[in-house]
Amino acid sequence: MPLKDRVRKAAIELTPCIHGARIEESAEDSGKSTAELIDFSVNLNPLGPPKLKRILENSYETVNSYPDNRYPGFKKAAAEYFNIAPENIVPGNGSSELIRLFAETVIEPGDRVIIPHPTFSEYEFQCRLFGAEIEHVEHSSITGLDPDGCKAVFLCNPNNPTGDLIKQEKILELAEICQNSETFLFVDEAFIELSDPKETIAKFASSNDFIVVLRSLTKTFAIPGLRAGFAVASPDIASLLNNIRLPWNLNSVALAVGEELLRNNKNYISRSLELIEKERQWLASKLSSIRGFKLYRSDTNFILIDTSGFLINAAEFTERLLKHGIIVRDCASFGLTNHIRVAVRRRSENQKLIKAVLNVISERGSELAEKEIGMALERGTAARSRLNCEYYPCHFEGQDCTFCFCPFYPCENKRTGGEFVQRPAGGSVWSCAKCSLIHEGEVAERVLEALMKGRKIGEVWELVVEPAL
Repeated sequence: MPLKDRVRKAAIELTPCIHGARIEESAEDSGKSTAELIDFSVNLNPLGPPKLKRILENSYETVNSYPDNRYPGFKKAAAEYFNIAPENIVPGNGSSELIRLFAETVIEPGDRVIIPHPTFSEYEFQCRLFGAEIEHVEHSSITGLDPDGCKAVFLCNPNNPTGDLIKQEKILELAEICQNSETFLFVDEAFIELSDPKETIAKFASSNDFIVVLRSLTKTFAIPGLRAGFAVASPDIASLLNNIRLPWNLNSVALAVGEELLRNNKNYISRSLELIEKERQWLASKLSSIRGFKLYRSDTNFILIDTSGFLINAAEFTERLLKHGIIVRDCASFGLTNHIRVAVRRRSENQKLIKAVLNVISERGSELAEKEIGMALERGTAARSRLNCEYYPCHFEGQDCTFCFCPFYPCENKRTGGEFVQRPAGGSVWSCAKCSLIHEGEVAERVLEALMKGRKIGEVWELVVEPAL
């Protein structure tokens, strides 16, 4: 008898979810070491882990013993964080295990489950594994749905990958509707501490049999290697989840670190929120000034970008950035083609991201210029008009340019006629609207010939543009 006839059908048909943090794979693809790469595909606290040396050294003494599978200390620390009871806490080996544990506990074959789109793919994967039928709704309409006849509704708040936070009041309205329909509401709050902690509904879950809230220490404290989190639920639901979770799902090191972080973190969280807000604003202002980027408003530590108006598609853009040592998340796995997601990191790293993006644009512009020079040499001259160009207009409406992209943009040299202009969204950007020099046939032809001979951009400027100025 074939093996496929002896195992669960779902185990054969399902493919694993795609996640970020594939740094080893990215290193192999790029030919760089992991130390040379900056990973913007994972949404960790940019402040980095708190100081853990002492607690890690002390926990070493516990590795020769099994931890107490009841985890009384961890439950107590998590419960005190929300002023609830330890009986409300379900320890977990990170978010993914707790999502599966919930699905394993409540989902039976044929159950209807509502999952918004786009969102974290583990909800659908784990529910399908246990035989659920999935109904997708737009994330923007999730709080107005009718859950009648459904076993569960999943909600990520703030949502991954869009980054938007739904206020507590709206979530509780949905919770009441779900309770009246006897439908479970599973709320993943993995990023809420890095957004607006007061919007949590964890305390409400502690007394409602139809609300389960997921909390992750991974994202909040930047400790993905330790795998620690927990769920908050009513005593009855928490008891069921604790009964069937895998024994010792928290190892002794993660357990010790988790207890410490839950008890001593208020200053760390406030500093984290200040850093995230400051860097998110800075990074968003830089990214939104790039032609072809459309940013989603984010309430947390990552930004989703629609790149459909950009000069190259998201998959190629991701590959090109990797060559510059930058990993970003291609969001095709979320069902979002031509979208990327970038984490908010520290200023020095965010600056390297922007530099890499500009380098990719420059490289692509040079490739297009090289393509254009081949056509120009065949014609014997550099045409003044490019109104039929597939990329027209490049920088501004009404442009009549030989190049698809000016190789010197942004030159920021006011002698050309260019100038800084104010953007409606705030800040300034270099405008070529009043520059005509590079559109002159003779100048354009000399620039193209110099580029074709392998001259560097700076050399071409000195040889051709400076004399013309």
